Amino acid sequence: MIVFTPLKDILSMAHVVLNSRTLRLRVFPRPKGKPARAKRENTTLALFDPPSDDSADGPGDKLAEKVAALCLLNRTNAEILSRAPQLGLRDWWLTAGSLMATVWNLRSGRAANQGIREYDLAYFTEDSSQEAEEEVRRAAARLFASLDVTVTVRNQARTHLWYAETFGVGYPPLTSASEGLLREPANAATVGMKCSGADFFDVYAPLGIGDVWDMVARPNRVLPLAKTYEEMTLRWQARWPRLVIYPWVDEQEKNKQKQ
Repeated sequence: MIVFTPLKDILSMAHVVLNSRTLRLRVFPRPKGKPARAKRENTTLALFDPPSDDSADGPGDKLAEKVAALCLLNRTNAEILSRAPQLGLRDWWLTAGSLMATVWNLRSGRAANQGIREYDLAYFTEDSSQEAEEEVRRAAARLFASLDVTVTVRNQARTHLWYAETFGVGYPPLTSASEGLLREPANAATVGMKCSGADFFDVYAPLGIGDVWDMVARPNRVLPLAKTYEEMTLRWQARWPRLVIYPWVDEQEKNKQKQ
């Protein structure tokens, strides 16, 4: 699949230009369509081949384009996406915290970066040692030093080592950075974005991207994180009053539990 709409103008508004060529957006999971052409060399791991010129846009592609366009209006998102390939990581994502917050800010009439002080970069390498992660963090600290924000960098290969102590829930060892996104407690938080190669953005949205655009918090019950979800959505509601929040347990489930 493909979204061919040029993003150069959007990037210029964000004060960062990745290169002079037209950028194209790729969304995963990819809708069924015509075969893609041969894969080109990427600086970071791509989820699928570059799209072919005769692929048709679908509703999901167009919505992803809108979301990505808003995300790039936050200059810090755009800068991180532009610089992150320099870390030399093949499997990484700028995760949904700063992405959905940017979209929700703009759709609420606020500045794109309002209230966003932390940006999360999730990556995966098979070296799960703390020393290796610290080395990546030091490199990231140098790379993003000029940005007036905190860029938190975590190796998803290590998450199972600390997650239970922090959240009181067991966590399986992961095999990719995208698996970590799938375990976020809200569907809107399972989205990732990265620049893969010189002329593509990849958007990862395994549970869809509609909740980000529509300002909806819906539980992702892959892990028993009801308390975490409740606390998180209370903070979100205070920041974005128009946010629609679905409870972790709906009324029908409550009635079943009482029986």
